[in-house]
Amino acid sequence: MGPQSQRRISLLDRTHQLQSQSHNHNNNKRKKGAQQTLFGSVAFDPSKNCPKCRGGKASHKGHHKKCWNNPRKKNQSAAMTQEEKHLKMLFETPLTEAEKCSGKCITREATETFFAPREGAVETVKVAVARETTTTTTMPNPTKSTTRNTDVAAGDIYNAVTGIVNDVSFVDAHKASAAPLPMVAFAKVVAERIIDDRQIDTLSCFDGLSMTVPSTNTYMEPSCHLIVGQQLLHVDWIRMCGLRQLQCLRCTNGVLKNDRTNFSKNEILFPMFVVEGPPKWCMVQSMVCSCCKWRVNANNGELLCSLPACARNAYPVETKHATNKNSHISKSATDVMDLLMPTCGNGDLCSRLSFDAMNRSCVERLENCCSSYKAHGKEGEPKPHVARDGDYITNYPPLGEGIRDTCDNAASNANTPWGISDHDRHTREMQSVSCRHVFAQDHAHEVTKNCFEKKSLGAAALWDCANENGEIASAALAPTTKTMHLAHAAAALARRSSFKPTGMHSDAWPNEAAFWDLLFVNLEGRLGLFH
Repeated sequence: MGPQSQRRISLLDRTHQLQSQSHNHNNNKRKKGAQQTLFGSVAFDPSKNCPKCRGGKASHKGHHKKCWNNPRKKNQSAAMTQEEKHLKMLFETPLTEAEKCSGKCITREATETFFAPREGAVETVKVAVARETTTTTTMPNPTKSTTRNTDVAAGDIYNAVTGIVNDVSFVDAHKASAAPLPMVAFAKVVAERIIDDRQIDTLSCFDGLSMTVPSTNTYMEPSCHLIVGQQLLHVDWIRMCGLRQLQCLRCTNGVLKNDRTNFSKNEILFPMFVVEGPPKWCMVQSMVCSCCKWRVNANNGELLCSLPACARNAYPVETKHATNKNSHISKSATDVMDLLMPTCGNGDLCSRLSFDAMNRSCVERLENCCSSYKAHGKEGEPKPHVARDGDYITNYPPLGEGIRDTCDNAASNANTPWGISDHDRHTREMQSVSCRHVFAQDHAHEVTKNCFEKKSLGAAALWDCANENGEIASAALAPTTKTMHLAHAAAALARRSSFKPTGMHSDAWPNEAAFWDLLFVNLEGRLGLFH
Protein backbone atom coordinates (compact mmCIF):
# COMPACT_ATOMS: atom_id res chain seq x y z
CA MET A 1 0.00 0.00 0.00
CA GLY A 2 1.79 3.10 -1.22
CA PRO A 3 0.91 6.80 -1.06
CA GLN A 4 -0.88 6.60 -4.40
CA SER A 5 -3.44 4.13 -3.08
CA GLN A 6 -4.34 6.55 -0.31
CA ARG A 7 -5.31 9.35 -2.67
CA ARG A 8 -8.70 7.80 -3.52
CA ILE A 9 -8.66 9.20 -7.03
CA SER A 10 -11.75 8.29 -9.00
CA LEU A 11 -11.59 6.53 -12.34
CA LEU A 12 -12.60 9.69 -14.17
CA ASP A 13 -9.87 11.80 -12.53
CA ARG A 14 -7.25 9.15 -13.22
CA THR A 15 -8.26 9.02 -16.88
CA HIS A 16 -7.78 12.77 -17.26
CA GLN A 17 -4.41 12.54 -15.54
CA LEU A 18 -3.28 9.95 -18.04
CA GLN A 19 -4.49 12.16 -20.87
CA SER A 20 -2.64 15.23 -19.65
CA GLN A 21 0.84 16.06 -20.86
CA SER A 22 2.38 15.98 -17.38
CA HIS A 23 1.56 12.26 -17.04
CA ASN A 24 2.50 11.19 -20.56
CA HIS A 25 5.53 8.97 -19.96
CA ASN A 26 6.18 8.40 -23.66
CA ASN A 27 6.75 12.08 -24.35
CA ASN A 28 7.70 14.09 -21.27
CA LYS A 29 8.93 17.09 -23.25
CA ARG A 30 6.65 19.54 -24.97
CA LYS A 31 6.98 19.78 -28.71
CA LYS A 32 8.52 23.08 -29.63
CA GLY A 33 6.70 25.37 -31.97
CA ALA A 34 3.38 23.50 -31.94
CA GLN A 35 0.34 23.82 -29.74
CA GLN A 36 -0.81 20.47 -28.37
CA THR A 37 -4.26 19.12 -27.67
CA LEU A 38 -5.39 17.29 -24.55
CA PHE A 39 -4.42 13.91 -26.01
CA GLY A 40 -0.87 14.98 -26.97
CA SER A 41 -1.38 15.49 -30.70
CA VAL A 42 -0.50 18.68 -32.56
CA ALA A 43 -3.31 21.23 -32.84
CA PHE A 44 -4.53 22.19 -36.31
CA ASP A 45 -2.93 25.29 -37.83
CA PRO A 46 -4.25 26.34 -41.29
CA SER A 47 -1.10 28.30 -42.12
CA LYS A 48 1.04 25.16 -41.71
CA ASN A 49 -1.32 22.26 -42.47
CA CYS A 50 -2.90 23.53 -45.66
CA PRO A 51 -2.76 23.13 -48.76
CA LYS A 52 -5.31 20.38 -48.71
CA CYS A 53 -4.88 20.02 -44.97
CA ARG A 54 -2.02 17.52 -44.57
CA GLY A 55 -2.93 15.50 -47.67
CA GLY A 56 -1.14 17.42 -50.42
CA LYS A 57 -2.44 19.57 -53.27
CA ALA A 58 -3.55 16.58 -55.38
CA SER A 59 -5.31 14.88 -52.52
CA HIS A 60 -9.07 14.29 -52.73
CA LYS A 61 -9.34 14.65 -48.97
CA GLY A 62 -11.50 17.58 -47.95
CA HIS A 63 -10.31 20.57 -46.01
CA HIS A 64 -10.33 20.61 -42.25
CA LYS A 65 -13.44 22.13 -40.70
CA LYS A 66 -11.28 24.87 -39.13
CA CYS A 67 -9.43 25.67 -42.34
CA TRP A 68 -10.23 29.01 -43.94
CA ASN A 69 -10.00 27.38 -47.41
CA ASN A 70 -12.96 25.13 -46.60
CA PRO A 71 -15.73 25.86 -49.18
CA ARG A 72 -18.43 25.37 -46.57
CA LYS A 73 -16.80 27.92 -44.32
CA LYS A 74 -16.55 30.35 -47.25
CA ASN A 75 -20.27 29.94 -47.96
CA GLN A 76 -21.04 30.56 -44.29
CA SER A 77 -18.80 33.64 -44.30
CA ALA A 78 -20.53 34.99 -47.43
CA ALA A 79 -23.96 34.47 -45.88
CA MET A 80 -22.86 36.18 -42.67
CA THR A 81 -21.41 39.10 -44.66
CA GLN A 82 -24.66 39.52 -46.59
CA GLU A 83 -26.67 39.46 -43.37
CA GLU A 84 -24.35 42.05 -41.81
CA LYS A 85 -24.82 44.36 -44.80
CA HIS A 86 -28.61 43.98 -44.57
CA LEU A 87 -28.65 44.78 -40.83
CA LYS A 88 -26.27 47.71 -41.29
CA MET A 89 -28.47 49.22 -43.98
CA LEU A 90 -31.57 48.64 -41.84
CA PHE A 91 -30.08 50.35 -38.78
CA GLU A 92 -28.57 53.28 -40.68
CA THR A 93 -31.74 54.14 -42.61
CA PRO A 94 -33.60 56.90 -40.74
CA LEU A 95 -37.30 56.67 -39.97
CA THR A 96 -39.76 58.48 -42.22
CA GLU A 97 -42.27 60.99 -40.88
CA ALA A 98 -45.10 58.47 -41.35
CA GLU A 99 -43.29 55.86 -39.25
CA LYS A 100 -42.61 58.19 -36.33
CA CYS A 101 -45.17 57.83 -33.50
CA SER A 102 -47.43 55.80 -35.74
CA GLY A 103 -50.52 54.19 -34.21
CA LYS A 104 -51.65 52.09 -37.16
CA CYS A 105 -51.24 48.87 -35.16
CA ILE A 106 -53.05 50.18 -32.04
CA THR A 107 -56.61 49.35 -33.00
CA ARG A 108 -59.59 48.88 -30.69
CA GLU A 109 -59.67 45.11 -31.33
CA ALA A 110 -55.95 44.75 -30.52
CA THR A 111 -56.37 46.78 -27.32
CA GLU A 112 -59.33 44.71 -26.09
CA THR A 113 -57.51 41.47 -26.86
CA PHE A 114 -54.41 42.58 -24.98
CA PHE A 115 -56.23 43.74 -21.83
CA ALA A 116 -58.79 40.92 -21.77
CA PRO A 117 -58.60 38.75 -18.58
CA ARG A 118 -56.99 35.34 -19.01
CA GLU A 119 -58.35 32.31 -17.23
CA GLY A 120 -55.49 30.29 -15.71
CA ALA A 121 -55.47 26.54 -16.02
CA VAL A 122 -55.55 24.37 -12.94
CA GLU A 123 -52.65 22.09 -12.20
CA THR A 124 -53.33 19.16 -9.93
CA VAL A 125 -50.43 17.60 -8.10
CA LYS A 126 -51.16 14.29 -6.47
CA VAL A 127 -48.64 12.71 -4.12
CA ALA A 128 -49.30 9.28 -2.68
CA VAL A 129 -47.19 7.39 -0.17
CA ALA A 130 -47.78 3.74 0.65
CA ARG A 131 -50.09 3.16 3.62
CA GLU A 132 -50.63 6.89 4.06
CA THR A 133 -53.47 9.19 3.13
CA THR A 134 -53.33 10.52 -0.42
CA THR A 135 -53.24 14.32 -0.49
CA THR A 136 -54.25 16.49 -3.42
CA THR A 137 -53.08 20.07 -3.83
CA THR A 138 -54.69 22.43 -6.35
CA MET A 139 -52.90 25.55 -7.48
CA PRO A 140 -53.31 27.91 -10.45
CA ASN A 141 -50.85 27.66 -13.31
CA PRO A 142 -51.22 30.40 -15.97
CA THR A 143 -48.80 28.83 -18.42
CA LYS A 144 -49.77 25.14 -18.57
CA SER A 145 -53.07 23.67 -19.57
CA THR A 146 -52.26 20.00 -18.97
CA THR A 147 -52.77 18.09 -15.75
CA ARG A 148 -49.75 16.30 -14.29
CA ASN A 149 -49.77 14.05 -11.26
CA THR A 150 -47.28 12.04 -9.34
CA ASP A 151 -48.30 8.73 -7.83
CA VAL A 152 -45.00 7.48 -6.47
CA ALA A 153 -45.59 4.86 -3.80
CA ALA A 154 -42.93 3.66 -1.38
CA GLY A 155 -43.84 0.06 -2.17
CA ASP A 156 -43.18 0.58 -5.87
CA ILE A 157 -39.82 2.14 -5.11
CA TYR A 158 -38.92 -0.72 -2.78
CA ASN A 159 -39.86 -3.38 -5.36
CA ALA A 160 -37.85 -1.64 -8.06
CA VAL A 161 -34.80 -1.24 -5.81
CA THR A 162 -35.00 -4.87 -4.67
CA GLY A 163 -35.12 -6.09 -8.26
CA ILE A 164 -32.07 -4.04 -9.21
CA VAL A 165 -30.05 -5.13 -6.16
CA ASN A 166 -30.76 -8.80 -6.86
CA ASP A 167 -29.51 -8.40 -10.44
CA VAL A 168 -26.13 -10.14 -10.72
CA SER A 169 -24.94 -7.93 -13.57
CA PHE A 170 -25.73 -4.78 -11.57
CA VAL A 171 -23.80 -6.09 -8.55
CA ASP A 172 -20.77 -6.96 -10.67
CA ALA A 173 -20.79 -3.56 -12.40
CA HIS A 174 -21.02 -1.57 -9.15
CA LYS A 175 -19.08 -3.71 -6.69
CA ALA A 176 -16.38 -1.03 -6.48
CA SER A 177 -18.86 1.83 -6.00
CA ALA A 178 -18.19 4.32 -3.22
CA ALA A 179 -21.90 4.29 -2.27
CA PRO A 180 -23.87 1.28 -0.96
CA LEU A 181 -25.43 -0.76 -3.77
CA PRO A 182 -29.02 -0.18 -2.57
CA MET A 183 -28.36 3.58 -2.58
CA VAL A 184 -27.07 3.38 -6.16
CA ALA A 185 -30.16 1.39 -7.11
CA PHE A 186 -32.41 3.94 -5.40
CA ALA A 187 -30.71 6.76 -7.29
CA LYS A 188 -31.24 4.85 -10.53
CA VAL A 189 -34.96 4.42 -9.81
CA VAL A 190 -35.35 8.10 -8.89
CA ALA A 191 -33.49 9.22 -12.02
CA GLU A 192 -35.56 7.04 -14.37
CA ARG A 193 -39.01 7.28 -12.80
CA ILE A 194 -39.08 10.78 -11.32
CA ILE A 195 -36.39 13.05 -12.77
CA ASP A 196 -36.38 11.86 -16.40
CA ASP A 197 -40.14 11.27 -16.56
CA ARG A 198 -41.72 14.52 -17.78
CA GLN A 199 -45.17 13.38 -16.62
CA ILE A 200 -44.02 13.43 -12.99
CA ASP A 201 -43.85 16.64 -10.99
CA THR A 202 -40.29 16.34 -9.65
CA LEU A 203 -40.59 19.20 -7.17
CA SER A 204 -43.43 17.48 -5.31
CA CYS A 205 -41.21 14.46 -4.61
CA PHE A 206 -38.24 16.47 -3.32
CA ASP A 207 -37.89 18.68 -0.26
CA GLY A 208 -35.73 21.37 -1.77
CA LEU A 209 -32.86 19.38 -3.26
CA SER A 210 -33.17 16.27 -1.09
CA MET A 211 -35.35 13.18 -1.19
CA THR A 212 -35.50 10.76 1.74
CA VAL A 213 -35.61 7.01 1.16
CA PRO A 214 -39.16 6.07 2.24
CA SER A 215 -40.21 3.16 4.41
CA THR A 216 -43.01 0.76 3.40
CA ASN A 217 -44.06 0.02 7.02
CA THR A 218 -43.70 -3.65 6.12
CA TYR A 219 -40.85 -6.11 6.40
CA MET A 220 -38.07 -5.18 4.00
CA GLU A 221 -35.02 -7.06 2.85
CA PRO A 222 -31.95 -6.22 4.99
CA SER A 223 -30.03 -4.99 1.94
CA CYS A 224 -32.71 -2.36 1.21
CA HIS A 225 -33.72 -1.71 4.81
CA LEU A 226 -30.32 -0.24 5.65
CA ILE A 227 -30.82 2.84 3.42
CA VAL A 228 -34.25 3.80 4.83
CA GLY A 229 -34.06 7.36 6.10
CA GLN A 230 -30.96 8.28 4.14
CA GLN A 231 -31.13 11.26 1.79
CA LEU A 232 -30.43 11.62 -1.91
CA LEU A 233 -29.74 15.13 -3.23
CA HIS A 234 -30.29 16.26 -6.82
CA VAL A 235 -28.09 19.36 -7.15
CA ASP A 236 -29.65 21.06 -10.18
CA TRP A 237 -30.17 24.80 -9.78
CA ILE A 238 -32.06 25.26 -13.02
CA ARG A 239 -34.66 22.54 -12.58
CA MET A 240 -34.96 22.31 -8.80
CA CYS A 241 -34.69 26.03 -7.95
CA GLY A 242 -35.81 27.68 -11.20
CA LEU A 243 -32.59 29.70 -11.72
CA ARG A 244 -32.46 30.22 -15.48
CA GLN A 245 -29.84 32.94 -15.87
CA LEU A 246 -26.68 31.73 -14.11
CA GLN A 247 -23.88 34.01 -15.29
CA CYS A 248 -20.53 32.46 -16.12
CA LEU A 249 -17.90 33.33 -13.52
CA ARG A 250 -15.04 33.30 -16.05
CA CYS A 251 -16.09 35.28 -19.10
CA THR A 252 -19.14 36.99 -17.44
CA ASN A 253 -20.79 37.03 -20.88
CA GLY A 254 -22.14 33.51 -21.20
CA VAL A 255 -24.85 31.65 -19.33
CA LEU A 256 -24.28 28.35 -17.53
CA LYS A 257 -26.37 25.50 -18.93
CA ASN A 258 -26.86 21.95 -17.70
CA ASP A 259 -24.86 19.22 -19.39
CA ARG A 260 -25.20 15.99 -17.41
CA THR A 261 -24.91 14.68 -13.86
CA ASN A 262 -22.18 12.53 -12.39
CA PHE A 263 -24.74 9.74 -12.01
CA SER A 264 -26.03 9.87 -15.58
CA LYS A 265 -22.47 9.58 -16.90
CA ASN A 266 -20.71 7.10 -14.59
CA GLU A 267 -23.44 6.23 -12.03
CA ILE A 268 -21.31 7.84 -9.30
CA LEU A 269 -22.77 9.49 -6.20
CA PHE A 270 -21.03 12.36 -4.40
CA PRO A 271 -20.79 11.81 -0.59
CA MET A 272 -21.60 14.46 2.01
CA PHE A 273 -20.58 13.57 5.56
CA VAL A 274 -22.75 14.54 8.55
CA VAL A 275 -22.61 14.05 12.32
CA GLU A 276 -26.07 12.56 12.72
CA GLY A 277 -25.64 9.32 10.78
CA PRO A 278 -24.55 7.92 7.42
CA PRO A 279 -23.51 10.32 4.66
CA LYS A 280 -25.86 11.94 2.20
CA TRP A 281 -25.40 11.11 -1.48
CA CYS A 282 -25.62 13.69 -4.26
CA MET A 283 -26.32 13.61 -7.96
CA VAL A 284 -24.40 16.72 -9.03
CA GLN A 285 -25.15 18.54 -12.27
CA SER A 286 -22.23 19.55 -14.48
CA MET A 287 -22.74 22.99 -16.07
CA VAL A 288 -21.07 24.46 -19.16
CA CYS A 289 -20.81 28.09 -20.24
CA SER A 290 -22.50 28.85 -23.55
CA CYS A 291 -19.72 31.28 -24.49
CA CYS A 292 -16.30 30.19 -23.22
CA LYS A 293 -17.25 26.51 -22.63
CA TRP A 294 -16.04 26.65 -19.02
CA ARG A 295 -17.22 23.59 -17.09
CA VAL A 296 -18.10 23.70 -13.41
CA ASN A 297 -19.95 21.42 -11.00
CA ALA A 298 -23.16 22.69 -9.45
CA ASN A 299 -21.77 22.23 -5.91
CA ASN A 300 -18.59 24.20 -6.57
CA GLY A 301 -17.85 26.68 -3.78
CA GLU A 302 -17.27 29.58 -6.14
CA LEU A 303 -20.56 28.93 -7.91
CA LEU A 304 -22.42 28.55 -4.61
CA CYS A 305 -21.33 32.04 -3.57
CA SER A 306 -22.89 33.55 -6.70
CA LEU A 307 -26.30 31.97 -6.02
CA PRO A 308 -29.06 33.72 -4.08
CA ALA A 309 -29.37 32.69 -0.46
CA CYS A 310 -32.72 30.95 -1.01
CA ALA A 311 -31.07 28.50 -3.43
CA ARG A 312 -27.64 28.33 -1.78
CA ASN A 313 -29.07 27.28 1.59
CA ALA A 314 -30.86 24.33 -0.02
CA TYR A 315 -27.44 22.67 -0.37
CA PRO A 316 -26.43 22.04 3.28
CA VAL A 317 -22.72 22.87 2.92
CA GLU A 318 -20.89 26.05 3.88
CA THR A 319 -19.42 27.68 0.79
CA LYS A 320 -16.01 28.04 2.45
CA HIS A 321 -15.94 24.26 3.08
CA ALA A 322 -16.90 23.31 -0.50
CA THR A 323 -13.27 22.85 -1.54
CA ASN A 324 -12.81 19.08 -1.84
CA LYS A 325 -13.74 17.65 -5.24
CA ASN A 326 -14.27 14.11 -3.87
CA SER A 327 -16.53 14.80 -0.85
CA HIS A 328 -18.08 17.57 1.23
CA ILE A 329 -18.81 18.06 4.92
CA SER A 330 -22.31 19.25 5.78
CA LYS A 331 -23.24 22.27 7.88
CA SER A 332 -24.18 20.08 10.82
CA ALA A 333 -20.58 18.82 11.00
CA THR A 334 -18.83 22.11 10.21
CA ASP A 335 -20.87 23.93 12.87
CA VAL A 336 -19.42 21.55 15.45
CA MET A 337 -15.95 21.93 13.96
CA ASP A 338 -16.16 25.72 14.09
CA LEU A 339 -16.85 25.52 17.84
CA LEU A 340 -14.25 22.91 18.75
CA MET A 341 -11.32 23.61 16.45
CA PRO A 342 -10.53 27.25 17.46
CA THR A 343 -10.60 26.43 21.19
CA CYS A 344 -8.98 22.99 21.42
CA GLY A 345 -7.85 22.17 17.87
CA ASN A 346 -8.97 18.56 18.36
CA GLY A 347 -9.61 17.26 14.85
CA ASP A 348 -9.64 13.67 16.14
CA LEU A 349 -12.68 14.42 18.30
CA CYS A 350 -14.61 15.83 15.33
CA SER A 351 -13.70 12.78 13.29
CA ARG A 352 -14.79 10.41 16.08
CA LEU A 353 -18.16 12.15 16.28
CA SER A 354 -18.86 11.30 12.64
CA PHE A 355 -17.65 7.70 12.98
CA ASP A 356 -19.66 7.20 16.17
CA ALA A 357 -22.83 8.54 14.53
CA MET A 358 -22.45 6.10 11.64
CA ASN A 359 -21.86 3.18 14.02
CA ARG A 360 -24.88 4.04 16.15
CA SER A 361 -27.00 4.39 13.03
CA CYS A 362 -25.91 0.93 11.87
CA VAL A 363 -26.88 -0.61 15.22
CA GLU A 364 -30.26 1.12 15.06
CA ARG A 365 -30.96 -0.16 11.54
CA LEU A 366 -30.00 -3.69 12.64
CA GLU A 367 -32.36 -3.52 15.61
CA ASN A 368 -35.23 -2.21 13.49
CA CYS A 369 -34.74 -4.87 10.82
CA CYS A 370 -34.73 -7.78 13.26
CA SER A 371 -37.72 -6.48 15.23
CA SER A 372 -39.65 -5.81 12.00
CA TYR A 373 -39.24 -9.46 11.00
CA LYS A 374 -40.98 -10.66 14.14
CA ALA A 375 -43.53 -7.80 14.33
CA HIS A 376 -44.94 -8.65 10.88
CA GLY A 377 -45.56 -12.30 11.70
CA LYS A 378 -42.54 -13.85 10.01
CA GLU A 379 -41.54 -17.31 11.22
CA GLY A 380 -38.09 -18.77 11.58
CA GLU A 381 -34.79 -17.04 11.88
CA PRO A 382 -34.53 -13.63 10.17
CA LYS A 383 -32.10 -13.11 7.37
CA PRO A 384 -28.67 -11.94 8.50
CA HIS A 385 -28.17 -8.21 8.26
CA VAL A 386 -25.54 -6.79 5.95
CA ALA A 387 -22.05 -6.13 7.26
CA ARG A 388 -21.21 -2.73 8.63
CA ASP A 389 -17.90 -2.18 6.85
CA GLY A 390 -18.07 -2.52 3.08
CA ASP A 391 -21.88 -2.72 2.81
CA TYR A 392 -23.48 -0.23 5.21
CA ILE A 393 -20.42 2.03 5.44
CA THR A 394 -18.60 2.20 2.14
CA ASN A 395 -17.09 5.69 2.38
CA TYR A 396 -15.51 6.98 5.56
CA PRO A 397 -15.30 10.58 6.83
CA PRO A 398 -11.89 12.27 7.11
CA LEU A 399 -9.60 11.55 10.04
CA GLY A 400 -8.29 14.11 12.51
CA GLU A 401 -5.51 15.38 10.28
CA GLY A 402 -7.94 15.73 7.37
CA ILE A 403 -10.34 17.66 9.60
CA ARG A 404 -7.57 20.09 10.58
CA ASP A 405 -6.54 20.58 6.95
CA THR A 406 -10.16 21.18 6.01
CA CYS A 407 -10.56 23.84 8.71
CA ASP A 408 -7.31 25.54 7.70
CA ASN A 409 -8.35 25.64 4.05
CA ALA A 410 -11.82 26.92 4.96
CA ALA A 411 -10.38 29.67 7.16
CA SER A 412 -8.29 30.96 4.23
CA ASN A 413 -10.99 30.45 1.61
CA ALA A 414 -12.55 33.65 0.24
CA ASN A 415 -15.55 31.81 -1.27
CA THR A 416 -17.98 33.29 1.22
CA PRO A 417 -21.15 35.35 0.65
CA TRP A 418 -19.32 38.47 1.88
CA GLY A 419 -16.23 37.81 -0.29
CA ILE A 420 -13.60 37.72 2.48
CA SER A 421 -12.05 34.75 4.27
CA ASP A 422 -12.45 34.15 7.99
CA HIS A 423 -8.72 34.67 8.51
CA ASP A 424 -8.78 38.12 6.91
CA ARG A 425 -12.04 39.02 8.65
CA HIS A 426 -10.66 38.12 12.09
CA THR A 427 -7.45 39.97 11.31
CA ARG A 428 -9.34 43.13 10.37
CA GLU A 429 -11.51 42.85 13.46
CA MET A 430 -8.40 42.77 15.64
CA GLN A 431 -6.84 45.63 13.68
CA SER A 432 -9.92 47.76 14.34
CA VAL A 433 -9.62 47.45 18.14
CA SER A 434 -8.85 50.86 19.64
CA CYS A 435 -7.55 52.03 22.99
CA ARG A 436 -7.85 55.44 24.68
CA HIS A 437 -6.97 54.65 28.28
CA VAL A 438 -5.11 51.53 29.45
CA PHE A 439 -3.91 48.29 27.82
CA ALA A 440 -2.18 45.16 29.11
CA GLN A 441 0.44 42.99 27.44
CA ASP A 442 1.62 39.53 28.42
CA HIS A 443 3.00 36.20 27.13
CA ALA A 444 0.74 33.10 27.22
CA HIS A 445 2.24 29.61 26.98
CA GLU A 446 -0.77 27.30 27.28
CA VAL A 447 -2.23 28.58 24.05
CA THR A 448 0.65 27.19 22.01
CA LYS A 449 -0.31 23.63 22.97
CA ASN A 450 -3.17 23.84 20.49
CA CYS A 451 -0.91 25.20 17.75
CA PHE A 452 -0.54 22.65 14.96
CA GLU A 453 3.12 21.91 14.09
CA LYS A 454 4.27 23.93 17.06
CA LYS A 455 7.87 22.71 16.93
CA SER A 456 8.35 23.33 13.22
CA LEU A 457 7.06 26.90 13.67
CA GLY A 458 9.23 27.46 16.71
CA ALA A 459 6.31 28.84 18.75
CA ALA A 460 7.22 28.95 22.43
CA ALA A 461 4.77 31.65 23.56
CA LEU A 462 1.96 33.88 22.33
CA TRP A 463 2.34 37.62 22.89
CA ASP A 464 -1.08 39.24 23.25
CA CYS A 465 -2.31 42.72 23.98
CA ALA A 466 -5.78 43.67 25.31
CA ASN A 467 -7.45 47.06 25.77
CA GLU A 468 -9.48 48.32 28.71
CA ASN A 469 -12.59 46.50 27.46
CA GLY A 470 -10.84 43.13 27.30
CA GLU A 471 -10.72 43.08 23.49
CA ILE A 472 -7.62 41.51 21.95
CA ALA A 473 -5.82 44.13 19.89
CA SER A 474 -2.83 42.04 18.81
CA ALA A 475 -1.63 38.43 19.06
CA ALA A 476 1.61 37.00 17.66
CA LEU A 477 3.56 33.77 18.12
CA ALA A 478 7.08 34.27 19.42
CA PRO A 479 10.01 31.85 19.82
CA THR A 480 10.94 33.41 23.21
CA THR A 481 9.65 36.01 25.65
CA LYS A 482 12.37 38.50 24.73
CA THR A 483 11.33 41.98 23.69
CA MET A 484 13.14 41.67 20.38
CA HIS A 485 10.64 39.00 19.29
CA LEU A 486 7.58 41.16 20.03
CA ALA A 487 9.01 44.49 18.83
CA HIS A 488 7.61 44.20 15.29
CA ALA A 489 4.04 43.45 16.46
CA ALA A 490 4.23 46.19 19.11
CA ALA A 491 5.46 48.75 16.56
CA ALA A 492 2.59 47.84 14.23
CA LEU A 493 0.20 48.30 17.13
CA ALA A 494 1.62 51.74 17.93
CA ARG A 495 1.11 52.91 14.34
CA ARG A 496 -2.67 52.60 14.62
CA SER A 497 -4.32 55.98 14.66
CA SER A 498 -6.99 54.76 17.10
CA PHE A 499 -4.57 53.15 19.55
CA LYS A 500 -3.39 55.98 21.84
CA PRO A 501 -3.17 54.65 25.42
CA THR A 502 -2.10 56.59 28.48
CA GLY A 503 -1.19 53.63 30.68
CA MET A 504 0.06 50.03 30.43
CA HIS A 505 -0.08 47.03 32.75
CA SER A 506 2.61 44.36 32.53
CA ASP A 507 3.84 41.60 34.84
CA ALA A 508 7.47 42.53 33.98
CA TRP A 509 7.32 46.29 34.60
CA PRO A 510 9.58 48.27 34.77
CA ASN A 511 11.72 45.99 32.56
CA GLU A 512 12.01 47.31 29.03
CA ALA A 513 10.34 50.59 30.02
CA ALA A 514 12.64 52.44 27.63
CA PHE A 515 11.31 50.35 24.74
CA TRP A 516 7.68 51.25 25.43
CA ASP A 517 8.60 54.94 25.85
CA LEU A 518 9.86 54.89 22.26
CA LEU A 519 6.49 53.64 20.99
CA PHE A 520 4.06 55.62 23.13
CA VAL A 521 4.64 59.17 24.39
CA ASN A 522 3.95 59.87 28.10
CA LEU A 523 3.04 56.25 28.78
CA GLU A 524 2.60 55.37 32.46
CA GLY A 525 3.37 51.77 33.38
CA ARG A 526 2.05 49.63 36.23
CA LEU A 527 3.03 46.21 37.53
CA GLY A 528 0.28 43.58 37.20
CA LEU A 529 -2.39 42.41 34.76
CA PHE A 530 -6.13 43.00 34.65
CA HIS A 531 -7.33 40.41 32.10
